[in-house]
Amino acid sequence: MNGKEGKEARTTAARIAVRRGEFVQLRRRLLGQAWAWYGCLVVLGALLVAPGRANKIPTLKAGEIAPTDVVVDRDVVLPDAESTEEKRRRASFEVLPVYDVDPGAAGALMDKLDRVFQEGRKRSAGDDIDLAQRLGEVGSLVIQPREAAVLRAARFSPELLGVLREVVERLYQQGVVSDRTELLHAADRGITLRTVGKNQEKVELDVYRFVDGGSGLAEVVEQRLSAEPSIPRAWRAPLAALLARAMVPNVVLDRGQTLARRLKAASSVEEVSVRLPRGKVLVRRGDEVTAQTARLLRALAERNTPTQTYLPLAGAGLLLALVGAAWLFYLRRQSPSSDEARIRFGALIALTLGTLVLERFFTFLSRGVAASLMRDPFGHIEIYLPALPHGAGPIIAGLMFGLPVGVLFAVSQSVMVALMLGGDVGLAVYALISGVAAAFASQRLKERYVLARVGAVVGGVNAVAVVGLALWHGKVADASVLGAQVASAALGGVVAAALASFLLPLLETATGTITDIRLLELSNPNLPLLKRMSLEAPGTFQHSLAMANFAEAAAEAIGANPLLARVCCYYHDIGKLAKPEYFVENQRGENPHDHLTPWMSALVVSNHVKAGLELAREYRLPEPIQDAITTHHGTKLIRYFYSQAKAKEDPDHGEVQETEFRYPGPKPRSKEMGILMLADAVEAGSRTLSEATPGRIQSMIDQMVKNILEDGQLDECELTLKDIERIGAAFFWVLTNAFHQRIDYPGFDFNRKRRG
Repeated sequence: MNGKEGKEARTTAARIAVRRGEFVQLRRRLLGQAWAWYGCLVVLGALLVAPGRANKIPTLKAGEIAPTDVVVDRDVVLPDAESTEEKRRRASFEVLPVYDVDPGAAGALMDKLDRVFQEGRKRSAGDDIDLAQRLGEVGSLVIQPREAAVLRAARFSPELLGVLREVVERLYQQGVVSDRTELLHAADRGITLRTVGKNQEKVELDVYRFVDGGSGLAEVVEQRLSAEPSIPRAWRAPLAALLARAMVPNVVLDRGQTLARRLKAASSVEEVSVRLPRGKVLVRRGDEVTAQTARLLRALAERNTPTQTYLPLAGAGLLLALVGAAWLFYLRRQSPSSDEARIRFGALIALTLGTLVLERFFTFLSRGVAASLMRDPFGHIEIYLPALPHGAGPIIAGLMFGLPVGVLFAVSQSVMVALMLGGDVGLAVYALISGVAAAFASQRLKERYVLARVGAVVGGVNAVAVVGLALWHGKVADASVLGAQVASAALGGVVAAALASFLLPLLETATGTITDIRLLELSNPNLPLLKRMSLEAPGTFQHSLAMANFAEAAAEAIGANPLLARVCCYYHDIGKLAKPEYFVENQRGENPHDHLTPWMSALVVSNHVKAGLELAREYRLPEPIQDAITTHHGTKLIRYFYSQAKAKEDPDHGEVQETEFRYPGPKPRSKEMGILMLADAVEAGSRTLSEATPGRIQSMIDQMVKNILEDGQLDECELTLKDIERIGAAFFWVLTNAFHQRIDYPGFDFNRKRRG
């Protein structure tokens, strides 16, 4: 009957341990899905850091009333088509009209006049009509009978020819244009004169000097002839009409060349862009939309089309893929095993996504505050961006996984924050400085409230960084803006520390990671559970303290976590509080086991594992300590009561089974838990030494370690044979120092027995 009860109790304890182990293993499996977490980083991270979506920008027409505030969510450069077109029109207008100058026009006309006069001297007979026709054919000119009559009257004299040639030459030198009115449109800028047949051109500013080759040319020629006394008044009008008809304009507008030059000037104009800084309010709710604002809204909406949104999203995904690959590479090289590397990777990706959500939320909050405040300088988002909690993630990463991980987390976070906030290099530098400062400031913390001091340190570094970046940009904002940014940066450090203090316990529970801060808190002997053990089970408490010295020294020897090993020793036997008098170290009189069967005694002893696990859950102890409670005996045999059962073995009831006298387990799975099992056995064994010589101490340690190894209790542990050798050396060092010799006190004999 007693054997049956013991078996049922052990089954219950084993079932509880198995269920808890299944939960722990499930969480480890979830965190260990490295590729799943990698995909989450790439997909979810890209969604968090990519620019905003198209539906955030309403398309409003000029004259409409804005239904809401429209704030630019990131630095953006938009094309201004209207301004570009206007600039191109101005550039085209600034190109001077190109006029071709024909230097041979005067000579050609003079040759014609020479032929006319020569023909007239040869044959001037006939009426005026015949003469005009014959002269016109010879000179390729149109000559009227009246004009031929004047030439006949002058007898085609060389003197008249000379006057006409001089008038023609002077007018051509002055320049004869076909349309002077069109020329005068460029009077304020001038024209470009290009000589035909020569690669020469010049800018002519005095366009009024040119003579109109149209209907007014005859009047100009007549005025020139009136200055010649040798020409009678009656001859002037006919001769002026002849020359005006014969003179072809020698300054002609080259429309093709002018258009080509203007098109080239327009095409060389760069597209005009409008830079909209992040946080700029384009239009406020209730305001009328101007034409320029409507154009900017349309450009923003076009910029946020699906194609323009997916491309940045894909780019962010690629960059985050590189960040995730770097994390995997680093953790696989630094973690003790590949499984641990995957688990740490999952925890870090979860932390990364959580910090990105925080950064996104505080960015949204900053934009909302900036949009709601119209008073300068508080209406600009740049005032509030330094308050983003860049230090929260590095603080948590550094406390959970160490300083190198915290610094690397700050580096990767700065990349993602820069992407989220528009790719500004200054923001990336600021986030990096803030994160690295937070990682360093959070090291070697002894108590959780010290995080407030960390917040002050990070806030101070943030403020200096803001001033440094302002100086680096070469322009310092006015005192009010810079002061507001400095105050915002200091607040950012305090907010980061507060968020880290709040989130750290949650992440410890979610990932099963325990920080040194939590361990130091749990090591306080004034905590209710430890205080209770020191009063109700003082022998067990002293055993735990002594065992902690063994475990800490061994952990330091093999590079494990000495603080975790020490704190686990404090709590590994808390289950003995259920029945402390049943354990030899707490007995001061009668032994209760004298009245129990070996099976019941083994049940009571092994039940302290189950009771300890229940107490750990009641007091919400971290999972590493719960692991210490369930694994510090593994599935070891309770040899003392097994031997008693074997001595009382009844052949009629069958052979005594070892399984009835073994602890429920499981076996240790980490270095610290393996150290705990060895330290527990060695410390208990050291209590049996009547004469603690170095040889006996070494022999006892070797025997205890050998028994545990032969029983297969460390088969699932990460300890190597080299580690076990170093652990034994550390145990020997602690024990030889604990059993040191002292000189006798004069006048005292402590070994003399007291008389009854």
